[in-house]
Amino acid sequence: MFNKFNKEKKYQELFYFFLGLFVLLIPLQTRWLFYDWPLGIELWEYGRLSLYASTIVLLLAGVFFALSHKKELYFSRSRFFYVLFIYSIVVSFRSPAPLVSFYYLFLIYSAALFAYLVKFIPKIFVYRAFLFSGLVQGLLALYQLFSQKVIANKWLGMAEHLPSTLGTSVVEFGDQRILRAYGALPHPNILGGFLFVVIFFGIYLWIDIYKKNQSNIFTKFFKKPDFINVIFVMAAMVISTYGILASFSRSAVLALLLSLFSLALINILKRNWLIVAVVAKYMVIFLLIFWSFNSWFPGAWSVRVHVNGRLEQNSISQRVDTIGQLGWDNYRNIFFGQGLGMNTLDAFEKYPDQAVYNVQPIHDIFLLMLAEIGLIGAFFVLNVVRKIIKSANKIDTMSTSLLLGLIIIGFFDHYLWTSWTGWILMSVGLVNMYKHHK
Repeated sequence: MFNKFNKEKKYQELFYFFLGLFVLLIPLQTRWLFYDWPLGIELWEYGRLSLYASTIVLLLAGVFFALSHKKELYFSRSRFFYVLFIYSIVVSFRSPAPLVSFYYLFLIYSAALFAYLVKFIPKIFVYRAFLFSGLVQGLLALYQLFSQKVIANKWLGMAEHLPSTLGTSVVEFGDQRILRAYGALPHPNILGGFLFVVIFFGIYLWIDIYKKNQSNIFTKFFKKPDFINVIFVMAAMVISTYGILASFSRSAVLALLLSLFSLALINILKRNWLIVAVVAKYMVIFLLIFWSFNSWFPGAWSVRVHVNGRLEQNSISQRVDTIGQLGWDNYRNIFFGQGLGMNTLDAFEKYPDQAVYNVQPIHDIFLLMLAEIGLIGAFFVLNVVRKIIKSANKIDTMSTSLLLGLIIIGFFDHYLWTSWTGWILMSVGLVNMYKHHK
């Protein structure tokens, strides 16, 4: 009996370790490319099938969870989830490229596994892991911004990016081309979205520090563990804020500002002045960081905000054009969709004269969802979200404001639906509403 207890404790420790490691590795793009779906002689990025190193770590966490939580491990008795699983398998077979659709289905269910596992560890543990990961990505983003290069590293899954290379994400104003920071992620916008979530979790930890030190704050605050925690949280938030500005991601910064505004407004109405005070203090920090950032790169963010540059206008024009890829001219697509991962393939087949690398998915995850899974698939997705909200113990203002930010990003970008990192960020936004185990 004693040996059995020791084994379960060891498995529990390994579960914590691998799940924490997974959070740290979310931005890492190290992957094994095992199949390329060809489109003529050009590379179809959304048909590149790969296994991420972070996914292997997540699966290991799942294995040790199963060994240490045998009592809590159960399969849902809800017929809805059985129907959803069977439907998703069957409908993937009718995809023009079934292997690609099954790959994206695997990413979705892997993200669902993370959402399930993270319920069994304290929120504070998850938030600190995200904050440490954000600190690393923020430092990397600053290095890339000031050195004006992204160094290729196959072990980190990073490709080389230089501002002089066509196809690199840059801010262009006057005769300057400033490289947008990528971090370890495949695009600056994804870095921005990741750091948005990190900053939001940092605010949660900041509030938690105040709550724990409300009595005798002057004596408790300077105790060594609390002081180190404060330094870590504040340093990570400052560096992550610089990182999100270095990404020049308009959608991420807009999501951050509007979600914080909603968080402050709701808590003003609820008279929860602690949260209002923390948000106000962070906004002062944000403005100071933005002022210092703008002194280093004057005019760069102005071009992004006012959309008066050539690249910004082209970007908006291309985003609007992608809406035409909804594909509802085919009645079958209205109900069943084009297939997971098929939006760009469908657009290329309709307009084969354009270069494959120029064909982007619809830059709105809600329209993209309707395009790829149709009305029936959207019905299932909305019901999953409804069940998550219904089963949540208590939906607090932090959860709703975080979701608002992700929804804002979803209106302007596609990566929450088309990338492994995006699916993890979406699952984090939804699972944050659950009551976590202490």
